Amino acid sequence: MEAAGYDVSQLSLFHTLVVMAGTWAEFLLPLLIVIGVLTRLSALGMIGFILMQTLTDLYGHRAIDEPATVGAWFDKIPDSMIIDQRAWWIFLLLVIVVKGAGPLSLDRVLSKNTP
Repeated sequence: MEAAGYDVSQLSLFHTLVVMAGTWAEFLLPLLIVIGVLTRLSALGMIGFILMQTLTDLYGHRAIDEPATVGAWFDKIPDSMIIDQRAWWIFLLLVIVVKGAGPLSLDRVLSKNTP
């Protein structure tokens, strides 16, 4: 989108589909996690989304050249935009992948009704 000047009419069909898929994923995957439908799969999808977002920020937007933005592992300052915040979100989503949906999720309700 940035290369096209944020003008959707300049995108090819492939790039339009990529933008649409990313936009839908950004809204639907967190919604599925919150209501508890396909929770583990949705959490894995969000991890993939965060990884793609990170790679785009690092290499597409050249944040890799700015050490303050990238940050460092286990430094005493937990406010870097990329390493600290995204590692935290990935960790939280990995907990959902491992433990699954909670007791108030639709996954749990549907699994109880399955013979």
